[in-house]
Amino acid sequence: MPTRTPQNALTDRLALQIESLQESYRSLSTAATARDMAAKFVAVVRGVYPSAEISLFYRGPADTEWRTLSGTGMGNPVDFLALPDDRAAVVCKRNEASTSIHIVQRLVDRSHAAILLTQNPPGTPYTDVDVISLRLFVHLFDNAYQALVSRRNEKDLIFSLNHRVLQLNSLIDTGIEVAKLDEEISPEHLALERAASLTNASKGTVTVARKNGGAETFSFPAGAPDQAAMGGAHRIATTFAFADNTYTFELFDKESRSGVLPFDETDQLLLDALARQVHASLENRYLHRQELEKQKIEQDIAVAGAIQKRILPRSLPIIKGFDIAGINIPSKSVGGDYYDCIPLPDGKYALIAADVAGKGVPAALLVSSLHAYLSAYLESSMPLVQLAQRLNTVICRASPDDKFITAFIALLSPDTGEIESLNAGHNPAYWLKNDSTIQELSTGGVALGMLDMDFPYQSERVTIGEGERLLLYTDGVTEATNEHSQLYDSHVPLREFVIQHKPDSAELFILDLITDIKKFTGNASQNDDITALYLVRR
Repeated sequence: MPTRTPQNALTDRLALQIESLQESYRSLSTAATARDMAAKFVAVVRGVYPSAEISLFYRGPADTEWRTLSGTGMGNPVDFLALPDDRAAVVCKRNEASTSIHIVQRLVDRSHAAILLTQNPPGTPYTDVDVISLRLFVHLFDNAYQALVSRRNEKDLIFSLNHRVLQLNSLIDTGIEVAKLDEEISPEHLALERAASLTNASKGTVTVARKNGGAETFSFPAGAPDQAAMGGAHRIATTFAFADNTYTFELFDKESRSGVLPFDETDQLLLDALARQVHASLENRYLHRQELEKQKIEQDIAVAGAIQKRILPRSLPIIKGFDIAGINIPSKSVGGDYYDCIPLPDGKYALIAADVAGKGVPAALLVSSLHAYLSAYLESSMPLVQLAQRLNTVICRASPDDKFITAFIALLSPDTGEIESLNAGHNPAYWLKNDSTIQELSTGGVALGMLDMDFPYQSERVTIGEGERLLLYTDGVTEATNEHSQLYDSHVPLREFVIQHKPDSAELFILDLITDIKKFTGNASQNDDITALYLVRR
């Protein structure tokens, strides 16, 4: 049998250690924790050095003390305080008697592992080959530890990503829920519950501070002690203002399996996002309520407009020997102008043109009152002056201080053409005579409802001859404005228009007048109601 040389023995030993290194890495790669890996590592090294005492120590990145991970724990860790400097990753030493080897290895996470290998009992001293072999095993441990840290970081990353996905999905779901216009759901309460749950906060509060100094605070979970009693130190908050109220969301003490932690940047972003959703929800609810109120008002206005259309005459009566036409164009859905021609029991006809101060629904309501009172008083054949006094009293008591009615009321006797008229603060009626001159009918008194007093109203009597004409109108005619804010009566005096336009029928005159006004105003908006009543004696 051939004699084995020292070189052959060294080769066999290295081959055995290489094979052991391969098997060791497979074993170390299955370790779930650093302590488990250390135990397996010590077992691997003991397989190569069966007679040695082996200890493995560990020192964390922020630690000042070493702790034993595996082995007998023999040796003083103080001997390993000489950590590798920044230029080296490992410190390897063999004592003078070559009976022990210790190696300190910097690991991937800036922690350190130290191995102490001691012969027991003393025998053949450790050689340079032993030092190199042990360094290879330590390097193997470093590689396996890197893999363990990578797996742990990957697991933490996956967990973090899954948590972020959960937070994002919940943020979307919460946004949908708080955006609902269901008044039974408080968006700030819902958002607080979601924020506390998603950030693992031990407690959350939302405080609504009123402009008048009052405040209301809601806590989640309900009944949780205040922070002074809890002794919490970690807090995040966000604030926004809406409708004279200030909303403040606060979260306290992030809970985890390892204890209470400070909140991270993502937690703050999540709380800010939920608060923005609440702000948007409150604005949407406010706008929704405003829209509902607007729709209700529009419905009320539509009803008022329909009522007013029933008050204004759909058609005027046929008066023997006369031609009559009228028009009313409101500037809004409902107006404050009124006109009518009412047949009376004594064979006369009442011609009325009136204008309520103001516009819209209040003016329309006053028009309705005027129509009702007029109809009742005219039926009683009351003298015109007394009628005006009665109207002034009832209108004054039925309307606010800033509302009154200007009116022109005339009683026409068709057989004679005689007209008794009374002007209560209204525009003068134009009586166009056959000689192409105009006489203004302005005798009367103050506007109806201006003061609750018995004013001395007066009436006047005129007789319209054949071919002569009478125009009643409101200031919406004379004060119609164009795009340059010019008045129609200043550009085309109504008196001149009445003189120059004498068509055969009253309807044609009204049509010509409205056409001329529209031509003058162009695209300018109509600022006032336009009303006119035109009478022609054939």
